[in-house]
Amino acid sequence: MEAEIARPMEQPYWGVDLCPEDRPGVPREAPPHLLAWAHWTEPERQPIEGRVLRRPGLARPTPVFSTALPPRGASGALRRVAYEIPDHQLPHTILLMIADRVDVLESLPLLFQRRAVRAGKLRTAALRRRREQRGR
Repeated sequence: MEAEIARPMEQPYWGVDLCPEDRPGVPREAPPHLLAWAHWTEPERQPIEGRVLRRPGLARPTPVFSTALPPRGASGALRRVAYEIPDHQLPHTILLMIADRVDVLESLPLLFQRRAVRAGKLRTAALRRRREQRGR
């Protein structure tokens, strides 16, 4: 039994590069145009306060970034090491994932402390109510 050999001209996708209008990516190959209602070409940059971690390939941070939770403790040290490694290498991603797990472990004592304080306040309020009821 002989295998059939298809000729290129018989393939449904043959010749797609001959006519640019038949290519699905043609609208994206045009240079971007500014929207009429846009008042800027690049957003104004957020001021940098403190240390901001960024990829080695960036000359400066992106226009908007978060400084709500600055890197701290062992997880922050892991993040600083991770951002010294180019982001296309696997150790960069693995270190960031490990830093996330370490951050969870670092925040557990604070979580338990908050719960203990909340429980203490509830207990104090309950004792106060009992004393008020007995005093009547």
